[in-house]
Amino acid sequence: MSRDEFEDGWLELDGLKIHYTEWGSPSAPPVLMLHGLNVQCHTWDPVARVLARDYRVVCMDMRGHGDSDWSRAGYRVHSMARDVHGLIDALALAPVRLVGHSAGVRVAIAVAGEKPETVRSLALSDAGPANSKSGAIAMRDFITATTNLRGFRSEDEAREFYLGWHPEWQPEFIDLHVRYQLRRNWAGKLVPKADPDIQWITGSASLPDVAYLWQMSAKLTMPTLLMVGKRSNVLDEEVVEKMLATMPNADACWFDTGHYVPRERPDEFTEVLRNFLREEA
Repeated sequence: MSRDEFEDGWLELDGLKIHYTEWGSPSAPPVLMLHGLNVQCHTWDPVARVLARDYRVVCMDMRGHGDSDWSRAGYRVHSMARDVHGLIDALALAPVRLVGHSAGVRVAIAVAGEKPETVRSLALSDAGPANSKSGAIAMRDFITATTNLRGFRSEDEAREFYLGWHPEWQPEFIDLHVRYQLRRNWAGKLVPKADPDIQWITGSASLPDVAYLWQMSAKLTMPTLLMVGKRSNVLDEEVVEKMLATMPNADACWFDTGHYVPRERPDEFTEVLRNFLREEA
């Protein structure tokens, strides 16, 4: 497999068919990347393509997202972390360099806290055990607006819609979103692949996870990098400072972006991440 190409893989985990992509040499040091809410593994393609020069990069479609199965049992952080543990074991990735963005950060914290021996280093992009108060409201409203869509007649119509929501994203990420976030339904409409039930993650159903994730944060003895957007509507300085005080081995790097650090400044994000991974080799 060329380092500039990926292969699709599938696993049966917790009764669900889970999809992932794999980049780079199978013998290279492993990196596992977890996407955020209501996206899928291909949102990492531009970053994975660069990391694959030096690493075996696995990007997972978490349950309910992308080409992975929807779950009747729901999307609590314990369940999603259990899937990740299963993937790490099945692909023999431990000790893995774990990278998460947004909701993927919460899952990554749970994974690394529950089994710290399986995680070599941790990079967390613009999220934490809890969002800022304003960020929680903004994320709830955004997910509600973009999950239950009536459908698009064409890719151009979908591209215009997502560009309206994400004018700050680099164009490649809009194209990836249109290509991989949608499926053609029986009526010929392009509709989201994601389970509509994932929107409840942003509501009261996930509140019990917050205290647990703070507990897990205290167990993160591995090198940890917080990658934070200065204009993020999800994190603020108060939450970041609490994370730094709670996590035993964490540093923060601030980017001149909003919440979507890897999609707004992909080159800068990737270079900072590569430097972090090299330092922790």
